[in-house]
Amino acid sequence: MASDMTSRRVPWVALALSFLSPGVGHIYCGRIAKGLPLYFAWLLVPLCAVLAALVPPSVTVLMLLLLLPAVAVLLVYLYAAIDAWRLASQIGSDYSLRDYNHAGVYWLLIVVQLIYSIGLIVGMRGFVYEAYLIPASSMSPTILNGDRILARKLLPANYFPERGDLIVFRNPTPSIADAFVKRVVAVAGDHIEIRGERLLINGKELERDRVPDEILKFLGKQLSGRVEFEVNSGHRYLVAYGDYSEGGRAEGDFDATIPERHVFVLGDNRDRSNDSRHFGSIPVGDIVGYVDYIYWPSESWSRFGVLNDRLP
Repeated sequence: MASDMTSRRVPWVALALSFLSPGVGHIYCGRIAKGLPLYFAWLLVPLCAVLAALVPPSVTVLMLLLLLPAVAVLLVYLYAAIDAWRLASQIGSDYSLRDYNHAGVYWLLIVVQLIYSIGLIVGMRGFVYEAYLIPASSMSPTILNGDRILARKLLPANYFPERGDLIVFRNPTPSIADAFVKRVVAVAGDHIEIRGERLLINGKELERDRVPDEILKFLGKQLSGRVEFEVNSGHRYLVAYGDYSEGGRAEGDFDATIPERHVFVLGDNRDRSNDSRHFGSIPVGDIVGYVDYIYWPSESWSRFGVLNDRLP
């Protein structure tokens, strides 16, 4: 409801309120019907992210449910600030104050959205998706040094890691890194043998395939040594051997049976990876996420998108 009191609407105040919380600048200018939708636009991000975590990974999901909503919210910020400035400039000094035109209302809305934003960031990272920067080459050629990935944390209660999964887990030997990214090659009850470059699961050597020349040509810029496809329980992925550019070869032969509720992990860059050959099997409870996407590749944008190595 308008009052008999009038007050000038100051453009820089409308701009500042909009930057602090989109929509509040419009409410300051008396456009509450337009301000509230802008104010609640933040709800778009968590809703889309939760939906993305519940459906199979794909480039479409990455674009429409993860990246596009984030970009949309940034655009809302810019639009809200510019439009609030424009409105305040047009209104001038003849604005009739509404009942909600009080500093306390503005600050309440700003504080509520600030608390919500902090909760959103903590909740998203803790329970839905978390972004990671890869600082090493132990997962090359699948994930390269400098890649930025998204790891999914929202999973069915009864989900158990499978052979071939790419996982993020707590570092079993805390040092510089808090978490590692590796590939699950064996699960609870499996008997694993490593004989040089040969990998055997339950007595059967994993199949290897030749890599096409065009892929080798592309990878030649990032890796030295030999690259092959490895097939494990419906997953087909690239592994590298003989990369000595940063030091010596990883330790050789290994023989073990994986305990209950544990998994055995290896880096795809087999000779340059600190993995279960060194620190043993990983408790399932130490897994913090499953890698779904490269959202910012370190080199070619042809590698942008879903990390899906399942065979059809």
